[in-house]
Amino acid sequence: MPKMFLYIVVFVLFTNRTVLAQGNIVDYFLKNPKAWDDTKRIIHKTPARVIVADGLAGLGFNLAELTEGDEVALVFLEARKAERFKRPGFCQAEGNLVPGVNRVVSVLTRNSGDRKQFHYKFLLQRNINNVPITIYNNGNTLLESLYDGSQPVKDASNLAGIELCEVEIR
Repeated sequence: MPKMFLYIVVFVLFTNRTVLAQGNIVDYFLKNPKAWDDTKRIIHKTPARVIVADGLAGLGFNLAELTEGDEVALVFLEARKAERFKRPGFCQAEGNLVPGVNRVVSVLTRNSGDRKQFHYKFLLQRNINNVPITIYNNGNTLLESLYDGSQPVKDASNLAGIELCEVEIR
């Protein structure tokens, strides 16, 4: 009986730490000025880069897909803000992006319990009357993370779904 109790306690502690770590990853990016550079070095990816020449009006990030039960966050480093999503939707850029170069991080903040599979994708688009009139990045997703369990986990970023992009507002 005591062994079973010990296993349950260890499982609960491990689970709580994982959830706490996922929740704190947004704070990590907002509070640590080196987080962007450290993350670039760890995930070995060049951030996607998009130039928006016609301002912020109607511009936003469209979360087109999200695995059921997951939560993803967009972290806007220059504005020092974050937006969380539990379902597909649109996030206005006004108030989140500033003129000039903006660094944006997308990260899975809650996994529905299946660490072997998740998917999300964001498009950068301009909407007028809730209708997309322009989709940037040649119509391709700007931030997308797909983990299907078939790849080996090299570091925690695989399971956190971290993606980076730079959006320059002119």
